[in-house]
Amino acid sequence: MKGNWLLSIHRFQSLIELQPVKFILEIFLLNYISTRGGDETLSLAQLLTRGTASDGGLFVPRQWPKLGSDTLDTLLTGEYADIATAVLTLFGGDTMPSGLIQNAVHSAMSQFNDPVGPPVSALSDGLWALELMHGPTLAFKDFALAPLAEIIDQTLQHQDQRATVLCATSGDTGAATVSAFANRERVNAVVLFPNGGVSEFQRKQMTTTGAANVLPLRVDGDFDQCQKIVKALYQTPAAARHGYTAVNSINIVRILLQSAYYFRSSGIVYRKSNKPCNFIVPTGNFGNIYAAYIAKQLGAPIGKLIITSNDNDVLPRLFETTTMAGNQTVKTISPSMDIQVSSNFERLLWHIKGNDGTAVKKAQNSLESDNRYHLSDAEMATLEQDFAAFRCPEEEALSAIKSVWQKHEKIICPHSATAFYAAHHLPASMEGDTVVVETAHPAKFSDAVYKAIGERPKIPQSAREMLAASESFESVIATADAVQSAIDTKFS
Repeated sequence: MKGNWLLSIHRFQSLIELQPVKFILEIFLLNYISTRGGDETLSLAQLLTRGTASDGGLFVPRQWPKLGSDTLDTLLTGEYADIATAVLTLFGGDTMPSGLIQNAVHSAMSQFNDPVGPPVSALSDGLWALELMHGPTLAFKDFALAPLAEIIDQTLQHQDQRATVLCATSGDTGAATVSAFANRERVNAVVLFPNGGVSEFQRKQMTTTGAANVLPLRVDGDFDQCQKIVKALYQTPAAARHGYTAVNSINIVRILLQSAYYFRSSGIVYRKSNKPCNFIVPTGNFGNIYAAYIAKQLGAPIGKLIITSNDNDVLPRLFETTTMAGNQTVKTISPSMDIQVSSNFERLLWHIKGNDGTAVKKAQNSLESDNRYHLSDAEMATLEQDFAAFRCPEEEALSAIKSVWQKHEKIICPHSATAFYAAHHLPASMEGDTVVVETAHPAKFSDAVYKAIGERPKIPQSAREMLAASESFESVIATADAVQSAIDTKFS
């Protein structure tokens, strides 16, 4: 026994002599690398002020952290702020100043009506609802963006630096970003939203704060063009000058924070049913459902992850055809899913392709040049181990809103309606309870609700003053140069 132990020590010393810095970093720190195989290796702290990787890829953890049973129990039973803090600590929070994450997350959650966490309610036998619309801007993005803003702000104060947040939005991310960053001294926030591609409620959430550090930009294009512009700006010299950073789900820290509500809600359901539960998630840019995938990989009692889309059905078509291929984006009653390029799917693609950055880069280059790539039968089998997908046309979503209102006396938004539609079309063979993820308050999509049930949802008191306020925003054409010029004019 002693000889083996000494031999292990000698091997350890030999490795350090060969590659001292790299070896020590990989052993003791959880680092992040690009999905496209670039040379960058960053800590969680460094990711806070980064967008995409220098090769255009997205950052992913080199490996999943290992959880002990006590840690997993904490993640499944704690309050949201404690779970979120624990998740970030697991994923490299030790690279940040001591106590910063805990202080920032708890400070952010104190702004919520129910800081314990989003409600999880049983609707009927085997069917649950995870209500994520109870944050400051009435959408699921608040549970990540409010803590992320605090973490970024406190980090910048600690480093005596400034940054500019870039955000492409189909509605809710922009509103949550503006709410989280407005009037902060060290951070400017630039929000790109598509002209006519968000609801009036969502637009006013972005354009009525009057905060000097916020620049809402109405882009003459769709969400995919907004997202493409943001990604392009991360690769320009202006990125260093302005300190560009991401709060879209491009930012892995935001997704890690979102995984906290999947740990918590799966724990609640498991304690009632004693079985893993399935989550149905309205999906556009793939960040929210990827957060659930993270929780599952770390041991949360989660079965199937079910994607739902509206008529912009790029992800369901992938399951049907084995080809990722975008179509022309169409405007629907659920604008936050009016997306044809699900940016965060690249992270899952990295897992599907065995963590092969070169293979991911080839696929993404094909998507950018030819608007498509193909998955092999083996890769599809890997995808389908964890995921399934449903398409919900607009008429079916309206019917789902009406059905939920009649059966449960519950008014839902048109995005959540796609998930309820899927819940009623799941195969009978699927095991475990099912949790429908409600992503936004129905008042944000009042016209769609009225069309479905003949009455409008009540507007929360906190939003009435906002809806009456005057708006301020700028209009730009859909080019990176036009957006950069607007930023330079506002903040230089």
